Amino acid sequence: MDNLIKPLSNDDIHLAAHLFNPERLILAREFRGFTKAELALRIGKTASAISQFESGYFKPDPKTLASFALALGMPLGFFALKSTIGPLMIDNCHFRSLRSASQRERRRLLSTAKLLYDLLVFINEFIDLPQQQVPRISSAINNIDDIEECAVSVRKSWGLGLGPIPNLIGLLESKGVIVSFVPDSCREVDAFSFWYEQNPLIFLINEKNNSSRARFDAAHELGHLVMHIDAAPGNPELERQAHRFAGAFLLPKKSFMIECPRRLNWQHFYELKNRWKVSVAALLKRAFDLQYISESSYRRAFVQLNKRRERIVEPHEPPMEMPTLLTHSIKLIADKWPIEAIALQLGLRTSDLKTLINV
Repeated sequence: MDNLIKPLSNDDIHLAAHLFNPERLILAREFRGFTKAELALRIGKTASAISQFESGYFKPDPKTLASFALALGMPLGFFALKSTIGPLMIDNCHFRSLRSASQRERRRLLSTAKLLYDLLVFINEFIDLPQQQVPRISSAINNIDDIEECAVSVRKSWGLGLGPIPNLIGLLESKGVIVSFVPDSCREVDAFSFWYEQNPLIFLINEKNNSSRARFDAAHELGHLVMHIDAAPGNPELERQAHRFAGAFLLPKKSFMIECPRRLNWQHFYELKNRWKVSVAALLKRAFDLQYISESSYRRAFVQLNKRRERIVEPHEPPMEMPTLLTHSIKLIADKWPIEAIALQLGLRTSDLKTLINV
């Protein structure tokens, strides 16, 4: 990393103030989920003063910087590091649940992504991470057939064939996608994805009793990465397209049409769930989309799912798939770089680094 040769300690307070990087103050504040007014209250300053520090108009003196470090729970060295990347804008991310998610939560997640990227830059100096292999479709998606063909083309480019995908998260990581989980503190934000410095990132919801949803969400976000690189996020039509892509990617038409029942047979659908690791709700939606079951059967099925409360928690969920790329990478360099040393190099607390890699 093009940064300090030796990380600063908490005793290097004057040097940290001298090297103060205002972008790091913004990053730390948003990572902790504070507004400028809330941070100002914690250190006995005004919100206007925080704005001046964050704009670089003024540098904090050593005492003020120490107050920032204490209030934000960051080592002093964090504020002296150079920024490895440019800003990540909310408008570049495919967020769902925008109505319930606050601006604060979305910014907190983007700051988490920035810190995750710093970690990737560090790890990549010592080991070769998987190369990015996500196809990006530049042509417009005009209809359902385009989406179906797009999903099949991704499978073909990755050599998947048309059968079930045993581990979707592992597959995405092997193709250079960085997968992480939305922190518990930001649960009003749903799964989301974005391209950052030519790197695709996906954040998922980690629900122990809803692992099939995480797989579907991952495929949904893959659809955004593949089809919507130049499209403005937030359009409901884009969400519908990504949803259709997820169904087509997880349940390819040519193979699913052979196995799907043409009537409402619950045992058959739960067998398919076990085989394809896709929720019964998603299987029913795919069957309806492809006109394998009628609209009346489809509606009747969801009435029954609601009565049995299986729309909330379905039985027979597959094991949760966990991202392992970052944890395995850190283990590979652990002899030279234990996790505490990596955290120090990145200006983080060890507990925050563990949170970033879902430990």
